[in-house]
Amino acid sequence: MFRKVLLAVLLSSVCLGAFADMQSDRKAFIQKLINNGIFQKVEVPASLPHLWVKPAFYALDFDTKSQFVNVVYAYYITQNPKYNIVVLYDSQTGKEVGKYTEVYGGLKLK
Repeated sequence: MFRKVLLAVLLSSVCLGAFADMQSDRKAFIQKLINNGIFQKVEVPASLPHLWVKPAFYALDFDTKSQFVNVVYAYYITQNPKYNIVVLYDSQTGKEVGKYTEVYGGLKLK
């Protein structure tokens, strides 16, 4: 509940231009991670964003993985509050390898 109130206060104090800049920065950062071989792609085939991770993702420490996936989460939840979970898939096997949601404490890997 505190996070929702804090988010509301922060959003009300941020001008619309800065808000758009944050989204633009997030999108650019996600693209940079794709270009650097950390992520393969992000898609929203149904009701939740799906993040496809590449082998380089696994070599990162947990905090870095969590921070990178948090950027994806922030980008999509800002677009639509119903996108409150990012599902992670392995780019080579196609299997689900984890989830990220603020509701349940962040990144959970299988």
